Amino acid sequence: MLNITDDIRQLKRLIETKAQHPYLLKHIQKPSLDEDKLILLWGLFNDLDVLNEKRNQYIISTMLVQIALDTHEIVSNSGDGIELPEVLKNRQLQVLAGDYYSGLYYQGLASVGNVDMIRILSSAIKKINDNKIILYQQGSINDVPTLLMTIKAIEASLIRKLADYYNEPAWIDISEDLLLLKRLHAEKRSYLKTGQSIVFDVLRAMPFDDSISGDVLISEKEEQVRTQFDKCLRDARQSVQCSMRKMAKFDDELLDRVKVILEQTESIANSYVKEG
Repeated sequence: MLNITDDIRQLKRLIETKAQHPYLLKHIQKPSLDEDKLILLWGLFNDLDVLNEKRNQYIISTMLVQIALDTHEIVSNSGDGIELPEVLKNRQLQVLAGDYYSGLYYQGLASVGNVDMIRILSSAIKKINDNKIILYQQGSINDVPTLLMTIKAIEASLIRKLADYYNEPAWIDISEDLLLLKRLHAEKRSYLKTGQSIVFDVLRAMPFDDSISGDVLISEKEEQVRTQFDKCLRDARQSVQCSMRKMAKFDDELLDRVKVILEQTESIANSYVKEG
């Protein structure tokens, strides 16, 4: 029987092989694979009574959906201004690639005849896209709990829908909490490096202290935003620790990865020295 390290390595190889297309790889970057989501999926299905062949197909199909979503996200985040022909071609190929990866997930699940899984993942895709609209639509989010729930939906709906289908609530909690914390880390790194972050933008539009007038200095407002963001980081870290305690068992590789993410919280919390 394969251990988690060998299993994950094999699954990565299968996913990367499935996602390969000579023409796309020639013109656009190789699709990235979110290993944390792969490990979480492995953990969920490892707790279930599912044949290895079907388990692998479910995991591969879910990760192909994630790759498709991530590929389309690259397109949506790179469309400002007038585009040169080669840039436009790259964007068109990114759209094509995202559609191609989506088709692969349908094909894979159809090959094992699992209509339920297609329905579950389709529902997750809709929820993810609905919440991306909410996140990026100015004025749609007016409080921190709604912001965090929106991020959880974007980052963890694929795993949540599967865990809910198989009645595994502990995997819902750890997936949502861990992937929220990971996304917050990414937003903090982006803010430090470029000054840009959609989460900081949403927080910036929120009123944090009604006693402060609307003429508050920009520097003071930004300090409020930073303080609120770091509170979100600390709260998310505590939620991950709480979710870990609910798990009946925790594989070593997943445990190690959780520890790394928790340690990252310690290193970046309250740090606002801009990266070079």
